[in-house]
Amino acid sequence: MFELNLVIEGTQLAEVSGIPYRQEAGDLLLVPPMRLHSFRSEAPLRYFVLHVQIDDPAFLQRLAESGLLLVDRGHPLNRKLVAAVQALRERMAQGASRIKLYRSLYEMLDLLESELNRILPVPGASEENLSLPAQIAREIEAFVAVQGDEDREKEENWMESIARRLGYSRRHCYRAFMGTFRMSPRDYLFVLRQQEAMHLLLSGGDSLERIALRIGYDNVQSFIRQFSKWTGTTPGQFRKQKRDELVYLTRLEVR
Repeated sequence: MFELNLVIEGTQLAEVSGIPYRQEAGDLLLVPPMRLHSFRSEAPLRYFVLHVQIDDPAFLQRLAESGLLLVDRGHPLNRKLVAAVQALRERMAQGASRIKLYRSLYEMLDLLESELNRILPVPGASEENLSLPAQIAREIEAFVAVQGDEDREKEENWMESIARRLGYSRRHCYRAFMGTFRMSPRDYLFVLRQQEAMHLLLSGGDSLERIALRIGYDNVQSFIRQFSKWTGTTPGQFRKQKRDELVYLTRLEVR
């Protein structure tokens, strides 16, 4: 999944992987997969945000490697991409059919792919190596998704087991993942656990004990301490404060 964020009116201050960006009206920000990010504004703001979940690991990996984040009004791609986003917004407002919405979405993806082909080598014989970080990511997602099962692998061996299944050394997998996504496999594991914990807290009535076990913690106190480090609040406070808010969280599923 990646995020596309267009400022319509006002100014937005964004931060992606610790790097600040200033978005003025008409500026687009593309947030690649697995990048921690936040937004704030000190004045009234109108914006459009789109989360695109696409089953194309090579495309997502190339987007992450490209460095293509802030597509401001001076960027050659901005005019075409903003026009495609605006067309999608108009069709959504008109209640267009899903097929027409998909058409607008794929027009945007085609523009992005063309830009990626311009700034990065087109994948060819090395496509198998290109997909390794994406394979590692899916293995980590599956590991988190099955937490709580009686036969789950021990915590200290999870990365070694993933590397063995993929046929590479643990060190090679670490370097490949870090080089593409600019975060370690363990950091990604923590991101997934945080997202899954937040989803479970807001989408159901499971006890903290059950949620802790579900995402891989043997006791609830360890889960509470880690969640407080992630969010600055306890799981119980988070559930109470955010229950009625619109929070974009996607359920983690094994694919």
